[in-house]
Amino acid sequence: MAWAALSDVRCYYKLLGQGDPLLLIPGLGVTSRIWDTVVPELAEHFSLILPDNRGIGLSETKRHATTLGAYTSDLIELLDYLQVERAHILGLSLGGVIALDLAGHHPNRVDRLVLASCTDRFTPYLREVSMLLGQTLGRLRSDAFARTVEILGSAPEYLDAQPNLIAQHIREKQEQGVSARAVARQLRCLATANINLEQDPIAAPTLMIAGEHDVLIPSCYARGTANRIPASRFLLIPGAGHNPLVECPDQVVPQVIDFLKERSPTSSSSGRVGALFAGGDAT
Repeated sequence: MAWAALSDVRCYYKLLGQGDPLLLIPGLGVTSRIWDTVVPELAEHFSLILPDNRGIGLSETKRHATTLGAYTSDLIELLDYLQVERAHILGLSLGGVIALDLAGHHPNRVDRLVLASCTDRFTPYLREVSMLLGQTLGRLRSDAFARTVEILGSAPEYLDAQPNLIAQHIREKQEQGVSARAVARQLRCLATANINLEQDPIAAPTLMIAGEHDVLIPSCYARGTANRIPASRFLLIPGAGHNPLVECPDQVVPQVIDFLKERSPTSSSSGRVGALFAGGDAT
């Protein structure tokens, strides 16, 4: 295990694989373990940087985040710490919104951008979803948040085919020890996020991915975001919910790999990461 002593967080991260750097940003209330099922395939092609967001998992907070930009600053500091000038970025849900903020304010640090199940605009519908999730975070509701996210975020047929999956995922999330207060802080930062694609346009080539049955952030919002990013493509995954990479990895992961490999990134970043990852997983 490895930690980076940053300004506002002792940031936990893992390094896996070899190749061009790929930073993976987890979503609301989840740790870097969310990527476990796709890491083996991605690590065959890329040097993966897998952090826990501030206050989540093993990342120890020095100062609580009050804006979305705080999470962005942590990741820029982490790239600086690892001496990575540019990286591909893959963000899921809240992680995708953070990735948008990072790409808009630090375009020179981003090579190619993959955004899954996210949007740049916090609409009235999404505010209601956020309020619903917030109401599940009470002290006496130990599994209500995880259960709500699993049900609203999963495609019906995906859950019907695996009736024990909800209980399994709830147990796994409880074992990771993410506090309700940390999730509430993330929700507040998300609710007050100010992503302005006209003021801070996304220059990086972008792949926007959405699940057909995502209720948490419906695909129409992801499609709208893609329409506001000039060099973007929109990929709708039939039959998927909020996390297409987990529900439909055979459909999604190869397309992500192909997209990220369409051109070679700058030699400065890839050379540094090749040396950093030469020994495999950093501990």
